Amino acid sequence: MKRSTIRKVEDILRDYPKINKYIEEREQELRYPVTSGDDNVGGGKAQYKYGNQTLDTLITIDEDRRITALKRQRAVIDDCLDDVGEDTEVIVSELYFRKRPRYTLVGLVDNNLIGVGKARAYELRNAFVSECAKGLGLYDL
Repeated sequence: MKRSTIRKVEDILRDYPKINKYIEEREQELRYPVTSGDDNVGGGKAQYKYGNQTLDTLITIDEDRRITALKRQRAVIDDCLDDVGEDTEVIVSELYFRKRPRYTLVGLVDNNLIGVGKARAYELRNAFVSECAKGLGLYDL
C-alpha cells in the first residue's frame, strides 16, 4: 500500500473521536446560516415574504456531502473495530484515538500492555489500517 494512503487513513483515524462534533457543527452551519443584511434600500424585494427555510434545511442536511462522508467514515471505522481483537483495539486506541499518546507501538509491547511481540503488533496495526482503507475506498495495490 502506498505511504500516502496509509497517512490518509491514519489522519481519518486520528479524527475519529471528533467525528460526532464535526457532524454537529456542520448541521448547525446548515440550520443557522449566516446571512448578510440587505443594504438595498428601496429595492424591489418583497419585504414580508416568508420562505420554506425549515424544509430547505432538512433537505440540505440529508443531502450534505460532508455530513454523509463523516457518517460513512464513522461507520467504516466502527465496523473495522468490531472485527478486531483486544490487542488491536489497544494499539489503535493508544496510537490514534488518544489526544496525547503515552506509548509508541514498541512501548506497548515493552510495557506488556498487549500480549504480542513487536512483529505481530506491526502486523496487527498494518492489517487494521489496510482494512479501514478498503472500507473507505482508498485501497490501492
